[in-house]
Amino acid sequence: GGLAYSGFSLMVARGKEPWTFRWTQKDSEATGEKEKYKPREYPKPDGVLTFDLLENLQRSGTNHEADQPVHLHVREDRQDLPLGLSLPKYDGPETRFCPAKVYEFVEDDDGKPKLQINAQNCLHCKTCSIKTPGEYIQWRVPEGG
Repeated sequence: GGLAYSGFSLMVARGKEPWTFRWTQKDSEATGEKEKYKPREYPKPDGVLTFDLLENLQRSGTNHEADQPVHLHVREDRQDLPLGLSLPKYDGPETRFCPAKVYEFVEDDDGKPKLQINAQNCLHCKTCSIKTPGEYIQWRVPEGG
């Protein structure tokens, strides 16, 4: 269906269809609660079709300078959402949907969980800005574009 629609849109309507697709909810509102799902175990990378994270990041060609300002932040008015909503209700989906493992929940010095953002791994897909529960990530354009 999608290929036929794309062909129609491109070849016949030339992108000027008199309609648009409408959604009733945001992507962040469609995230299911953790009780509805079971954890997935993925096979180890085989080095032929699947690769480890570091190799994938290298192949992406994305580069962040060591002194570049961080472009991912928790929004000021939503500081409580990572530990107050995302982790307890959804089991931290940002740790799974981010292809570069930018988001991790780690223990602080007191043994309590905290959100760690590894912005240097970011591939700039912007999934985090639309999919995190409560849309709590502020994605800013990285230095240099």
